[in-house]
Amino acid sequence: MLPECNICGSTDIRPGGARGLPVCHGCSAHPVTRVMWLTLIARNLLAPGKRVLHIAPERALAPRLRAILGDNYEPVDIDPAAYAHVPGVRKMDLCADAPKLPSKAYDLILHSHVMEHVQCNVTAVLAHLHRALREDGFQVCCIPFRREQHSAEDLGPLSAEEAERRFGQDDHVRTFGALDVPQTLGMIFALPDRYDLADQFGPDLLDRHAIPDIARTGWTAHSVLALGKSDLLLDSAR
Repeated sequence: MLPECNICGSTDIRPGGARGLPVCHGCSAHPVTRVMWLTLIARNLLAPGKRVLHIAPERALAPRLRAILGDNYEPVDIDPAAYAHVPGVRKMDLCADAPKLPSKAYDLILHSHVMEHVQCNVTAVLAHLHRALREDGFQVCCIPFRREQHSAEDLGPLSAEEAERRFGQDDHVRTFGALDVPQTLGMIFALPDRYDLADQFGPDLLDRHAIPDIARTGWTAHSVLALGKSDLLLDSAR
């Protein structure tokens, strides 16, 4: 049986992108996007009436979320022009606007590969996003970790060449190292002791939806977290 995209149903899944990971050529979903959708469905986080903030909205997810949520779906990005394919996308600068988010306003906040771009205190941004969740809300996100590396950050002026050399891309200001998760993200949120998608979904389902081995275990660039309101360890930010 051919692998099938769990987002659009296409079986046209082929290696693509710089890393050669299996990309759906029906909706452009990468493995991390398919894992996010698995997570949303497994936790029953999508339903009419729920209010959802989607930062840097993926092409594969945006139309499906809009179809389910209608006007309660809010796509945002610091550069809306980069997401012109998403109707209604508006500008949000997380450094300036996350502190202004109303408390307990959203049922779900989604973002993937965003936090490495944020040019301010990333702990504060994550805490403000969590503050904006309702009591039963979730922040579902991919914060990319580098295997066998420590974290690093530089908020000073960087040339594109220096940023790419140090952080892997010309608009990144930090890396999240898998070696020091307990000392970084683990001081903000209650995280599982072990990240293993097979424990959550079973290997057969992962095979069916073309989730490669590299994305299944350990803290990696593909790790998807479902962080509930009570997972925040900073009590004053709830």
